[in-house]
Amino acid sequence: MFKKSLAGVVFVTALGVPAVAHAATGSAATVSKVELGWDSARVKVTWSESAAVANTITVTRAGQPAKVLGTTTATGANLLSVDPAAIGVSSDPASAAVITVTDSAGGEAKSAAFDTYFRTPAFTETWMNSRELSWSVPGDSAVDGTPNDPLDLAGPIHITPIMKFAGCTVKSQPSMTELRGTIPNQGRPFNLTLQAANEWGRDNYYRKQVRTSSVTLSAPASTRFGAAAVLSGKVSVRHIVESGSTCVEADDPDRARIQVSLQGRNSATSPWYLVSPGNTDAQGNYKVTLSNPGAREYRVWVNENSLAGTIQYASVSASRTVRATTALMSAKFITPTISYGAKPQAYIWVNPAGTQQAALQFLNASGAWQGVTTKVLSSGKGLVTFPWNRRGVASFRWWVGGSTHNGLQVDPIYTAPFGLRVN
Repeated sequence: MFKKSLAGVVFVTALGVPAVAHAATGSAATVSKVELGWDSARVKVTWSESAAVANTITVTRAGQPAKVLGTTTATGANLLSVDPAAIGVSSDPASAAVITVTDSAGGEAKSAAFDTYFRTPAFTETWMNSRELSWSVPGDSAVDGTPNDPLDLAGPIHITPIMKFAGCTVKSQPSMTELRGTIPNQGRPFNLTLQAANEWGRDNYYRKQVRTSSVTLSAPASTRFGAAAVLSGKVSVRHIVESGSTCVEADDPDRARIQVSLQGRNSATSPWYLVSPGNTDAQGNYKVTLSNPGAREYRVWVNENSLAGTIQYASVSASRTVRATTALMSAKFITPTISYGAKPQAYIWVNPAGTQQAALQFLNASGAWQGVTTKVLSSGKGLVTFPWNRRGVASFRWWVGGSTHNGLQVDPIYTAPFGLRVN
């Protein structure tokens, strides 16, 4: 199991003394020098005989009864090829096994003690990094109880990542001796197994469901600057359900408290940044309400996560741009009814409170809006006094130009008409 050299190996018994043949009572010893080695993936047991006899080959461990591995005839070769599974694996590196060859007259000889250590499934970490799945198995701190035994191989354990997709399609990555690795984004859900193997067998160190997610985003095209803008959507999660010999891709019904991040950017070339975190409800729905700060592009990111038994790829929604229009706070005449000859005062107050350009207009007799005067606002407010020598009621409105607030564009507006009466 452990990295060792096979040079200079002395074959000893389980008691630590050289292996020798033991003569049966009333019979000359016939069997001796039991040696072990590997023949491809099988254990090769060989021995010497002073006379051709039939043999029985057994394996024993401390505290366990002997187990027969096989028999040979008197005319057969002094060799037995054994499947390692027949010898048995142990999770205890100090658990030593000994193979005994017994002849038909009762004589026997023993091999050197050896371990059949295979590490039990170890704690395995998995995490997502830039949509790539990474895994790591801690190093094995076990101490070999039979160092340099004849069946130790100079090689570490091999780990094979195995992915199972819908339809039970299996895809394996190459086996590796490193205790960490990565699996590229497969673009679809799968069930992951990390299978470990050494000369004594194989076992599944780790099983995990790798889920994919998708997310939608709905948003208003525009709202007033500073007004509430509600952005909402739904997260869906897909996974593989295995039942017997079937593997089906299905929606995961557990969609509660999936972490989402509403992100924004100021232009198509600027970086994305976090606007607001959130979580889904039991149906996978989320909603984020914010005060419109100006035109901004939004998207929703579903965070990568690793929960008990599952790991989930991140996903991102299509982007949506929510524009902002200048918010009208007030548009009026200070005195909406004046006497002929008096000068009216038109007032405007908008948000954002900047230095926007504003223009006062009136509705002329032809039904067209005509300019009266302009004003550069101060802190979003402006007041103009102008001559007006027309009796009766006239309709006025303000046009307020667009502005930039904290780097975000706010669109211009026309106010609703407001009246002036001249007596």
